[in-house]
Amino acid sequence: MLRSTVLKRSYTNVPLTGAPKVTKVNNITVITKPSVSKVNDISLVYGAGSSAENYYNNGISQVLSGAFIGNGAKEAFSNGIKLSSFVGKEFQTFTASGVDSAKALSLIKDQVLTEGALFKNFEAYKQATAENIAKYEKTDYASIVHEHVHATAFQNTPLSVPTTGTFETISGLKITDATEFFTRSFGPKNLTIVQQGNNTVDHEKFVELVSKINVPNASSELVSVGPSEFIGSEVRLRDDTLPKAWWSIAIEGESASSQNYFVAKVAANVFGSFNLTEPASRKQGSKLVNDVLEYEVIDSFNHFSESYKNTGLWGFAAESSKIASIDEFTHFALKQWNRLTVSVTELEVARAKQALKLEIASNESIESLAGVIGAGAPVLSLEEQFALIDKITASDIKNWASEKVWDQDIAIAGTGQIEDLFDYVKIRNDMSMMRW
Repeated sequence: MLRSTVLKRSYTNVPLTGAPKVTKVNNITVITKPSVSKVNDISLVYGAGSSAENYYNNGISQVLSGAFIGNGAKEAFSNGIKLSSFVGKEFQTFTASGVDSAKALSLIKDQVLTEGALFKNFEAYKQATAENIAKYEKTDYASIVHEHVHATAFQNTPLSVPTTGTFETISGLKITDATEFFTRSFGPKNLTIVQQGNNTVDHEKFVELVSKINVPNASSELVSVGPSEFIGSEVRLRDDTLPKAWWSIAIEGESASSQNYFVAKVAANVFGSFNLTEPASRKQGSKLVNDVLEYEVIDSFNHFSESYKNTGLWGFAAESSKIASIDEFTHFALKQWNRLTVSVTELEVARAKQALKLEIASNESIESLAGVIGAGAPVLSLEEQFALIDKITASDIKNWASEKVWDQDIAIAGTGQIEDLFDYVKIRNDMSMMRW
């Protein structure tokens, strides 16, 4: 009861913000959304991302992100503006953050919408991006496994294409790849211009500013990205020279527009995350964390529920230096998944709902908003999201898990010292249990 009270107090201390406003101008969607931030984030959000790439030009979005930040760095600094860009599975953002919205929007226009601006110094930014990816591929194994579990779950479909690109594909890119990708993927039809900032955001004034912008590729036929399909499968890259094991197991989740979108999110938060080095992780009260603490089988884990246009991915990612205990944690985790169908309690669901609310309120950003926009889901205020979460009961979790989790095919990815990660069939059999 005490933990529930603390969580509730933490969430209620987060100031709620007003509802977003949406307007269409010159075939461009304009959204303003109040937030607790003291600065304004102005962003061009394109419904593109890595899913609009292919296995030959994979990474071109990352190169364009680097060009946007690098080419505009001097002007941004002189105007007190910070530039950033993010590539997701189904979106790409070009963001300017500062106090003066008009200056920020003007800077983005100059660096993205002016003809040829994104292609300046292409070779230099391609080389810099390739070098960054080479370092990433040798250090960030948790993120690599996350990309791999997407690649095997949605193999040969758009969501399998990695958001980072690879060193090989980026190194082989030409400037024609950039111009063709820009023409086919960046146009007013899949562009949303967003302003997110403090509660003084003036929607009408921002729409007026946007209406004066000329967007290139207005008449171009944009590339059509097909649906992705989940396939039960696995990919393993064992490397005993690495100090740990990293692995992930997932099932097909919910799309961003699904009625069960928040049900899946709450279900993931029933188990939450754990990090052995963080004292607070030991006091969450979940049964899975209790098992981990009792048997000391893992360094960290986190459960996720990621949603896209027509599908999603729901599961866990784990990391462990105790390489002989991989199977034990996997068994514990999947047996807890089984409990979602038969014995999850109202207290567990209440704790998970409060944790999800705190997570959503703490992580308001252009990137999280762009993920919703890119997936074609409605943009909701914090109040609207919290109201939907409050309606979820243990019965809803059980019904959802009976259909989506119990005895369902899984996707597995792993790297490092994963000898103890048992074969696919054995792990798949743990997706159900004897009932009596």
